[in-house]
Amino acid sequence: MGLVLRDDPPRVIDMAGREWGEPADGLALSIRELKREDPRQVAGISVVIKNEEPRSRILNVPPWIFFCEIDGLELTPYGRQLMSPDRKGKNIEVKLDPNGAIETDLPVATIYNMRGGGEYQVQVSCRLPDQTVLRSNEITIRV
Repeated sequence: MGLVLRDDPPRVIDMAGREWGEPADGLALSIRELKREDPRQVAGISVVIKNEEPRSRILNVPPWIFFCEIDGLELTPYGRQLMSPDRKGKNIEVKLDPNGAIETDLPVATIYNMRGGGEYQVQVSCRLPDQTVLRSNEITIRV
């Protein structure tokens, strides 16, 4: 008896209506809020990195949770534990096809304190291996 492993089908990235940060080094970054099941609870954000060049790119970066930085929001106790430097782990290789993109979802309300009512300005930055900083568009999350 053997074990069969199957990859998940490739994730289809919804690019419609996305806003983008300023491109840097042939890459661009976009964020938008994920659809909420309950209007009072923030689900998270979708983060897309797009390769704007006609050649493949391979990036050696930290795990997503460390690669995508959000400034201006206070970490929750769980977020402080999760973001501890000793939990960083090994870098991962991210392959971007020519003019391709990759997406990840970040549970911002779990990691950052967004429990109080109001508006939160969110912008993500990612530091590339050559120290270039990609910045996303800015969004407002209302709680």
